[in-house]
Amino acid sequence: MAERDEHWTRFQPGELSTAIIGWELRFFPSVGSTNDLLKHEARGGAAEGLVFVADEQTAGRGRRGRSWVAPSGTSLLVSTLLRPTWLAPREAFLLTMLAAVAAAEALESTGLPIDLKWPNDLQIRGRKLGGILVETELNEQRLPWTVIGCGVNVNWEPAAIPELAPSATSLASELGRPIARRPLLLALLTALDTHYLELRRGAQAALFAAWRSRLKTIGQQVRAETPRGILDGLAEDVTSEGSLVILDATGVRHTVTAGDVSIRIPGAT
Repeated sequence: MAERDEHWTRFQPGELSTAIIGWELRFFPSVGSTNDLLKHEARGGAAEGLVFVADEQTAGRGRRGRSWVAPSGTSLLVSTLLRPTWLAPREAFLLTMLAAVAAAEALESTGLPIDLKWPNDLQIRGRKLGGILVETELNEQRLPWTVIGCGVNVNWEPAAIPELAPSATSLASELGRPIARRPLLLALLTALDTHYLELRRGAQAALFAAWRSRLKTIGQQVRAETPRGILDGLAEDVTSEGSLVILDATGVRHTVTAGDVSIRIPGAT
């Protein structure tokens, strides 16, 4: 099922009962990047809650600038503008936690169990289903704006792309049937709004607990590609700031704030 027109992004009055997110929703048949377009709107003074949805992205990005494959009519490609000026810059990672938890909850409306690979990859049984890209403008006092981008494989077969086959999946592949994107979009916007309001009311601890509980990285032997080089060890836990704590073979603990982390397969080098 490939909904290829904007009607799947339209909601009847009262259907999307959010307080902030989705007050305006703009649909694009094809764009380079919804995040890039929305950042331009953010710098121009657009109000928070503005949402951009695309049917296709030709220059989508994941973490660390990697490209994001999104065939036309088959993926959920959503960017949301927030203005969390009430958060301190040192608390910015809470927005990554928020996005990952909200997206996982929304996708579980399909009946599939969704977990996370640190820090915010959406997974099903160890295979990547989607990703989150949070881009924020920072200054010393506040967070003027944040754009949360979410890309989910819905109705396409990653196995058809040899380099993705071992590590990626889609909702349709897992369920063996096509999935309508409209209910997923509604669920995602609703979950984002709910968690954003809760965070604004001070629910940082609850959000952290929800994010940590979904992290399948904890307790696994991992390899982290960090700015300082390769680090192998046991992923012991995460800090309240979202960093990953890795115990290496010599008993030294390392705190990883950024980098690619993969689960190590026993016997692999």
